[in-house]
Amino acid sequence: MPGKLPLNGCDYLMLGFDHEMRRHGYAGNSCQIELELDAAIAPEFLRQRIALLVNRHPILRARPGGWLMPKWKLPGEDATMPQVRIHREQPGLREKLCDEPLDMKRGELFRFDLVEPVGGRMNVIFTWAHTLMDANSAEHFVALIGREDVPLPAVTPPVSARPQKTFREKFQLARKSVQQLDEFIKNKPRTVGVRFPAAPKIQRFRVERFSPEETARVRANGVKLCGAFGGAQFHAAAAMIELHQLHQRVGKPSASYVLPVPVSLRAKGSVEPLFCNQVTMMMTQLLPAQLDTTANAVAALKPQIAQAMRDGLIEAGVAIADLSRSLPLIPYMFMLKLGLRGEICSFFYGDVAAVTPLLTTFCGANVREFTHVGATTPSPGIGAIFYSFRGELRITVFHLETHFTTAEAESFAKGLRARLLNP
Repeated sequence: MPGKLPLNGCDYLMLGFDHEMRRHGYAGNSCQIELELDAAIAPEFLRQRIALLVNRHPILRARPGGWLMPKWKLPGEDATMPQVRIHREQPGLREKLCDEPLDMKRGELFRFDLVEPVGGRMNVIFTWAHTLMDANSAEHFVALIGREDVPLPAVTPPVSARPQKTFREKFQLARKSVQQLDEFIKNKPRTVGVRFPAAPKIQRFRVERFSPEETARVRANGVKLCGAFGGAQFHAAAAMIELHQLHQRVGKPSASYVLPVPVSLRAKGSVEPLFCNQVTMMMTQLLPAQLDTTANAVAALKPQIAQAMRDGLIEAGVAIADLSRSLPLIPYMFMLKLGLRGEICSFFYGDVAAVTPLLTTFCGANVREFTHVGATTPSPGIGAIFYSFRGELRITVFHLETHFTTAEAESFAKGLRARLLNP
């Protein structure tokens, strides 16, 4: 039961990011999935499906709590039932919903907003606390809600199916991560920081959509530079070149750029455990001299990833995240930023690959379009998620207006698009 279910290391990391964002006046570490449907759906069916899952899995109304080794607390009488809200399309609504915080202290870990645009269609916006689950879990959860033919998960999902290590083993592994950051700091990474303190504390995003022909071209470029299974490396390398150029344009050059590359810890093809994060961060670093061409960026990034796998840095990342759960949030975030002298990373990057094929229909309506929206902390203030819907590449670029203007973020997104097509 949730009262006995601890947060895993990545859950706690995401809770720390949420604390960091709220501390600076932002909505928190909430992510979104938006479905564009070809017909309106009945809100009552959606509420019934949510009630079924919430009753079966109390963690969906629990709250993270506890100073040391935090656990999911059982929902109390004041726990918030997940909402299903209905809106009429209006200017600025999408941005408003993106910047509306979830009340995690009362167990509000997700909500659904139904938006009725002109033409009898409907957009469904699912907002969830990243502390609860990662993006792949969220895709499957939306499918669970919207389709009665998808099997329900186990009653009490385990936090992790990975073998547990002793404290000594975890400590020895964690030292590898610390040593890696010590090497990174020799070329100190610096983000642009707050450039527009009077700007509203909101996050903006834009989506770059690629046609089937353009997607095939990007994939061919990725295979040419990175091999058959190196698409994510190609995406990351292109993004870091455009980040470097963005830094140059705004007059904030950096001695290096640190990129955490998410790595899934689930067995291939599995979604269990569902209600928790099963990712770790593989830390990489790129120098400005390596970011002149995409080929050079790939040549610098690819061996780092291979070496991280050889040296056990994936397990080291898991170990340091697990050990960090013994710290209260405030000193935890201080220690996290201390490794890079006050920074968290240079860019938030996600690559969730193909969207689950279960999301072809939702509550009886056909899914016409799909969008992932992520969140970024005030450092670095910018990020991107790569994903593929029905074989077509999508990139969501998100930024904080206190750090970058909309024009600068658009320039970054357009540059990234062009580089993927013509590396």
